[in-house]
Amino acid sequence: MTLEEAKQRRLEELQKKVLEQQNNVQEQATIQQIEHLKSKVLQKYLTKEARERLNNLRIGHPELAEQIEMLLLQAAQYGQLKEVIDDQKLKELLLEINQGKKQFNIKK
Repeated sequence: MTLEEAKQRRLEELQKKVLEQQNNVQEQATIQQIEHLKSKVLQKYLTKEARERLNNLRIGHPELAEQIEMLLLQAAQYGQLKEVIDDQKLKELLLEINQGKKQFNIKK
């Protein structure tokens, strides 16, 4: 390998690294935008108590909390949410989703 080939290879490696870093930055920016939109939608359509319940649920059952959030976001996106979801409606949604799965108690 000549010196010129080594320089070319090193330059290609550095360019590849820079491109990967740019992709990571873009990915993180997209994730932040999604999280921001998710936060705005949840704040608009959930009461304070319902948001607290969802946050508490996220601690013990993060996958279930994510599923609920996605359902709410999709419903909001398609205009299916006509009113604010209170704590009782969120409990009902949780029970509906959780049917046939491991049971857990919802306490107030």
